[in-house]
Amino acid sequence: MKRQLIRKNAWSLVKKYHTNDPIKLCKYLGIPVYYHELGDEILGFRTSLYGISSIVLNSRSDSQTQRITCGHELGHDRCSHDENTDFLKKSSLYTKVYGTEYEANCFMVELMLTRTDIDESIDTQEGVLRSVSIPTWAAKYVDWAHVKKLLINQTSSNI
Repeated sequence: MKRQLIRKNAWSLVKKYHTNDPIKLCKYLGIPVYYHELGDEILGFRTSLYGISSIVLNSRSDSQTQRITCGHELGHDRCSHDENTDFLKKSSLYTKVYGTEYEANCFMVELMLTRTDIDESIDTQEGVLRSVSIPTWAAKYVDWAHVKKLLINQTSSNI
């Protein structure tokens, strides 16, 4: 799926439901989110049975990690990935540059970037990531040219 379509999907959800919180979005979309102890390596997974998705998050993860993981797993659903079960493991966060895991990470990043209150005085990529709660490992999934446009548009609308 092309990046522009992934962005459009994420932004249309936020516009429709007035939140970029993936756990709340799942509730609105009728996607059950469950919490189970999944060990040290698995952060969460999405499963689909008869075309009905559900997401399981690791109950041992902190709330921010659960939110990021849920955004990733929601990305699998919204990008119409056909796999029956998609696991997000700590070890797979850093290696994906194409395919379904890449698309799910891009969706998560686009979802987090829908916040329009990025402080325009932030002058580093790390600062932007921190301001919208995107983990630093996900920096490679950010379309920085698009973020720059967002910041420019935000600055010009505040003048």
